[in-house]
Amino acid sequence: MSLKQFRQRITALLLFFLDYQALLHCFTFLVLSISLSNFLEKVIFEEIPVSIGLIAKIFLPAFFLFIFFLVSYSMFCHVHFFATGLKILLLSNLLFLSVFIFQYFKISKAVQKVQSFTGLNVSITGVLISQEKESTYIISPQGGQVGELIIKFDHIPVLHAGQKCKIKGEVVQPESFEDFDYRRYLFRKGIYAILQVKEYECTNGGNIFLEARYSLERIVEKSVPEPEASLLIGIMFGSKRIFLSEFNTALNSSGVSHVIAASGYNVALVAQGVDLLFKKKGGKSVVLIKICCIWGFSMFSGLSSSLVRAATMSTLSLMANLFGRESNSGATVIFCATLLILLNPFLIHDVGFLFSFASVIGLIFFPKCFENIKSSFLKDSILPSLTCILFTIPISIAFFGKVSVISLLSNIVIVPIISSSIFWGLGATVVNIFVPLQILYLIPYIQLTVFKNLVMMSSSVEMVELGINEGVFAVAVYLLLFLFCLYNYPIEPSNYYSLQAKKI
Repeated sequence: MSLKQFRQRITALLLFFLDYQALLHCFTFLVLSISLSNFLEKVIFEEIPVSIGLIAKIFLPAFFLFIFFLVSYSMFCHVHFFATGLKILLLSNLLFLSVFIFQYFKISKAVQKVQSFTGLNVSITGVLISQEKESTYIISPQGGQVGELIIKFDHIPVLHAGQKCKIKGEVVQPESFEDFDYRRYLFRKGIYAILQVKEYECTNGGNIFLEARYSLERIVEKSVPEPEASLLIGIMFGSKRIFLSEFNTALNSSGVSHVIAASGYNVALVAQGVDLLFKKKGGKSVVLIKICCIWGFSMFSGLSSSLVRAATMSTLSLMANLFGRESNSGATVIFCATLLILLNPFLIHDVGFLFSFASVIGLIFFPKCFENIKSSFLKDSILPSLTCILFTIPISIAFFGKVSVISLLSNIVIVPIISSSIFWGLGATVVNIFVPLQILYLIPYIQLTVFKNLVMMSSSVEMVELGINEGVFAVAVYLLLFLFCLYNYPIEPSNYYSLQAKKI
């Protein structure tokens, strides 16, 4: 491809954005939301006084984005973008201001309310959301005015997610560690205090979805030993499980911890299951059933950020089909990310969400650049794993400053094992609901034992620490990936925007 043809591709992309201005709004919202999360953190968490300079910093990146598009459209398309760009900037800022005001007062009110109870004994009633450690849980209080709370016991209680609990205890502020700002980490997750439990009373029935999940977890736990049981539960249901410290460290070091959490793959399985049940039927009713099942599974699995992303994106695509519109995967995932970050600006600090978003973007565009590959093994196994690694490594380095050199090989070997284990595990669990046949878990048990041993072996390879600016590295890698996809992505000669670009 010549330089002229590459320039035409850039022009075609800009023309596409000009027709679908909603994407330009999305880019502006994303930039503003990133600035909003930093503002809320500085003003509420760090208690820095509000100033004109601090507010100006929120809108400065959006202004630079406006200048970037102004120059780009002038250079490549010979289009005067000022009036259109100014309209997009003003409308985006108008919507953003309403979100800004809502988020500021919501978080400020919750933090002030929690601080007023700090050091006091209180009584709360709520539903257990998840178990963080052996004696630590997250609870969602009734009313939701103070956000979620960490509750700590002085012993190891026999509790599970989904139970409704009445708890009495002392409210304390989270404390950071020497090498980890734990208090800031909790603030970004909407948790502003810890409750040291003194008395508690818990009953079943707090959340029917989480209770149903617990019932299925018990079936697996009775049939499969640890840690294979927790691995199988994690990949099937998305439950957060407590592993031994050594194995948990090995999971993180080997770069495969993401595979034991529910994600878009699980959502796709739910959609396929609905299709199988209604294979002889079609129409809007099946689409609505599919949407309900997807969100039912997401609530069943605890509404993790990666699941919410997958469920939202699937819903948007299905809604487009429902109204007879063609769904554009790239535009859908960008719109989905924008919507979720507007609702929760701190998602920009959620590694799980960013991994999920980056992986999906990569899988939409990167593999299509290699359509000439004949080998099905390379296309179906190597290329998807390579894509996910390439598109998530910059995030890993930006957050942790390290990269696992063995993670690519680990994912190539382990991901097919996990995919197969989900099918065998789900089948065995469904049968064991009605008839106790523990032998059916033999195949997923063997597969997960192999997975466990591979994790332990690959974790012995030390992570490489890069002595460069993490942010600059991440931006540089994504810029190279963007240019590579723009250069190699297959475009039909009859593509409307490509034809228009040739005329300019």
